[in-house]
Amino acid sequence: MRVIGKSDKERLALLPEAFGQVFGFWLKDQPRGEYLFARAAGQKPVSAQAARAYLRGMLEKAGIDKKISPHKLRHTYATNLLNAGAELVDIKALLGHESISTTQIYTNVGQERMEQVVGRL
Repeated sequence: MRVIGKSDKERLALLPEAFGQVFGFWLKDQPRGEYLFARAAGQKPVSAQAARAYLRGMLEKAGIDKKISPHKLRHTYATNLLNAGAELVDIKALLGHESISTTQIYTNVGQERMEQVVGRL
């Protein structure tokens, strides 16, 4: 999926196969336009504020009471990649960062992963 982020920076976002199948099922019923997440086909993409509001609505509908933001989802994605064995350089590319130091901020190394790393010694 092609993603346009901050400062109109464009990158390719890879999706896990299982998510891609569900996403594809949803996508087939969506109107075609240049942007997937637009208010209507042919219009500009939704704003960051609108995306946050949509996420809040989805959380309410699902009965999830935790405070979750798009940024928190991004952080969780990076942490899960790290815990699955991805290298920081790969996570850096997937998140579209220019600097590895930015990527390190997103990763939250848990106790279990630290024990696994030390166990390899």
